[in-house]
Amino acid sequence: MLKKNIKVFCCFSAIILVLSSCATVPSVNTSYNIKELDLNQYSNTSDYHYIMAFTYFYNNNIKEGIKEYELFLKDNPKKHFFIEFVNLLIRFQDFNKAQEVLQTAIEKYPKDNQLYLLLSDIYVIQKQYQKAIDVLVKSGIKTFDVYKNIAILYAQIGNINNAINYLMQARQFADKGEVYFYISQIYYKFNLDNNALNYLQMSASYKYPKAYIALGDLYTQQNNYNKALKYYENFLKLPNKNKEEEVYVYSALASIYYSIDKDLKKAIEYYKKAYNLDKSQVNLERLSYLLLQNKNYKETVDLLSNNPDVEQSSTLRYFLGVAYFSLKNYKQALLELSNVDFASDLYTDAQAKKALCYLELKEPQKAIEAIQKAIELNPNEELYKTYFYILNQQKDWNGLIDALKQSTKIIKDKEKIYFYLADVYYNKKHDKQKTIHFLNEALRINPNDPEVLNYLGYLYIDENIDVKAGIDMVKKALKLQPNNPYYLDSLGWGYFKEKRFKLAQYYLERANRLLKKPESTIALHLAKVYEVLGYKSKAKKIAIEVLKREPHNETAKKIIKVLK
Repeated sequence: MLKKNIKVFCCFSAIILVLSSCATVPSVNTSYNIKELDLNQYSNTSDYHYIMAFTYFYNNNIKEGIKEYELFLKDNPKKHFFIEFVNLLIRFQDFNKAQEVLQTAIEKYPKDNQLYLLLSDIYVIQKQYQKAIDVLVKSGIKTFDVYKNIAILYAQIGNINNAINYLMQARQFADKGEVYFYISQIYYKFNLDNNALNYLQMSASYKYPKAYIALGDLYTQQNNYNKALKYYENFLKLPNKNKEEEVYVYSALASIYYSIDKDLKKAIEYYKKAYNLDKSQVNLERLSYLLLQNKNYKETVDLLSNNPDVEQSSTLRYFLGVAYFSLKNYKQALLELSNVDFASDLYTDAQAKKALCYLELKEPQKAIEAIQKAIELNPNEELYKTYFYILNQQKDWNGLIDALKQSTKIIKDKEKIYFYLADVYYNKKHDKQKTIHFLNEALRINPNDPEVLNYLGYLYIDENIDVKAGIDMVKKALKLQPNNPYYLDSLGWGYFKEKRFKLAQYYLERANRLLKKPESTIALHLAKVYEVLGYKSKAKKIAIEVLKREPHNETAKKIIKVLK
């Protein structure tokens, strides 16, 4: 890699300070006019060309500055000046000149390793890989890093044999585990996966940390999570681990436990370890997200409420707001959610959550305004669902109908919207014609939706619109879901309407048996069948059980009254 010579910038700053004191009109925002500078005091010194070079550089006259620095080097051919000049040339992107200067420096200082390494780096920048190799070989430097770099460069030009050969020679300078790891990477570059895997495993056998991580990553990509966990966990048992690698492994383990095993507690445990080692904003966001997923709301508040990172992160602001909301601290939630930045991906989600806060604080108008603003900025299905919820809670049926109709421009699943509209019209507005219209609209999109078929069929049966047509629709729904207790109830009720009481009894008994918990309407349908069939005690028993659950159920009261 290129070496950054901080001295360049220090010298440059020092020269600027000198020049600022000599300028006729001292102003840090004014370029220096060379003619106005009093440089006569330096004209007979070796510093003259050096100062002139930086003066030109400061005025962005790079060409003249380079000329002046070359003149300075003739009188001052010291190594550190060569390196300073090269670093300046790199900064000015004049790589050819930098090569030329370094070659001159190497002729003068043929045993200086730094010069060879710098020249090699410049060739790499220019993608002259063979020249970079030649320089490193010529340098005669015998270290693992140099041999490794030569190998990588050979791999870059497609010469796998020389690449492997240099790494094999590098075993004399480094731990075999490290060498075998880089050999594996060369093989991977050439898609020789079996060879690569063998060398990775050999590297791991020498307890080289990067090999454990690479194997963990490899098996994760192959969805072999048991092996991935094994290598990641074995890495954690190694002594003297690199902190960044340890954080990476903790995060990788957390990701597997969260995404694959759905083990939130384990995932949180590992993200906590990652965050304890590296208290970065990213790690804090990951940990906070998992804590929220696990409903650890108080712990999320404790983690974030006094954390300075929250002020810099809209994501953390949002998470903290959600935690406060879940703890029913709606005012504090509003405060945090209001500070989510407009540019954040979570801005509209924050607006939706704010709307729910206002709803809980009994400020419905603000709730509606907040959700409408969010929809205006980013109309999507989730925001509309929140809007529907707010309007439903407010019993604003006209507003809900308008919102549902508006949402058909955005929500792709229009069938479900039409179904919801039908339900509102039937149960809230008591408008049968509109109900039937929207149910038919839903069936036009999907003629085989069992839920819609059953709803419309039951409506035809219960309202005596067309019992036979209703039964046919319910039968179609039952072909799609034969054991749905609600559809069985509709069919049984249809047969009751047709006075086919034994068939009604059969389907209604099945419906009641299949229910996970008692449903009063379905139970009372069966009670009515029992009543007409003369099973009075059975009918009365059902009605009494319904009244225990619903003391004000009028249908149950009527059955008991009739049976007295």
